[in-house]
Amino acid sequence: MKFTFSSVLSATSSAILLALSAVQVVALPTVDPIAADPSPATMGAIAAHLEKREITGLNNYNCKLTEAHPRPLILVHATLLTLDSWKDFAPVLIKQGYCVFALTYGKYKQDTFGGLAPIEDSSQELGNFVDNVLAKLNATQVDIVGHSQGGILARYWIKYQTGAGKVKRHVGISPINHGTTLSSIVTIAKALKLFEPSKPLLDAIAPSFMQMVDTSDFIKKLNAGGDTAEGVIHSNIATRFDEVVTPYQTCFQDHPGITNVLLQDFCLLSLNEHLTMVNSNVVLQFVLNQLDPLKAKTANCFSQLF
Repeated sequence: MKFTFSSVLSATSSAILLALSAVQVVALPTVDPIAADPSPATMGAIAAHLEKREITGLNNYNCKLTEAHPRPLILVHATLLTLDSWKDFAPVLIKQGYCVFALTYGKYKQDTFGGLAPIEDSSQELGNFVDNVLAKLNATQVDIVGHSQGGILARYWIKYQTGAGKVKRHVGISPINHGTTLSSIVTIAKALKLFEPSKPLLDAIAPSFMQMVDTSDFIKKLNAGGDTAEGVIHSNIATRFDEVVTPYQTCFQDHPGITNVLLQDFCLLSLNEHLTMVNSNVVLQFVLNQLDPLKAKTANCFSQLF
């Protein structure tokens, strides 16, 4: 039986919330029909995303900003992943001439996974990282590409911490902008009155999980007064087959001028789900187009960038 990372996450949450000893979720195949480096929908794919690897040119503080790319580019990973999940996107962005930086945030000392800590703490961790990049590259603003939880950290940092004015463009890849029902698991757990009893356990091991529920105080605070940041050019891409951020439409921001698109509008055949969005050439072309609209190329099933 094959699993996706997102299926494992859903199953894990189900086990905690519903007090089951084992839950298995089968998912659809998860790769673009044409991709340079497709990610198989197996447990091995999870290991591949977490595997420590050297990404040549990443976090190069000697990188020189140019007229074509005047701002550092920050990549922010998803819940349970690390900076190594950018193994496909980062080399292409670096080759395109961007000064690319990434961190692993929200990681407890003994954990393999990132994105577990309270989101407010992870947001400030991102902010500290960005401030360091700005100082070392003598820049005043960055562009940010964030996946899942990584798509909301900068929003919180800008709105409630010290990030105002420091971000020019923000591209969300399946961002959890309005929280999630986790494929209705949260809704079912609430109906069965199992949600609150599970909270102390989740708060102890992964506080961020409960904060990403669609009805959480964190999500309400994040979107209070509007779901965009003043002065930031926002864009988002979602997938119809997202089983983590559900409904997938909650990835989108509701404001005039925001670019909200569905992956399948570019490539109807794409079966990419939550994790494999960062293995998709179509998504990567969308990201490049948002970062540099004047050099935009058509994003479709035949996008080839290597």
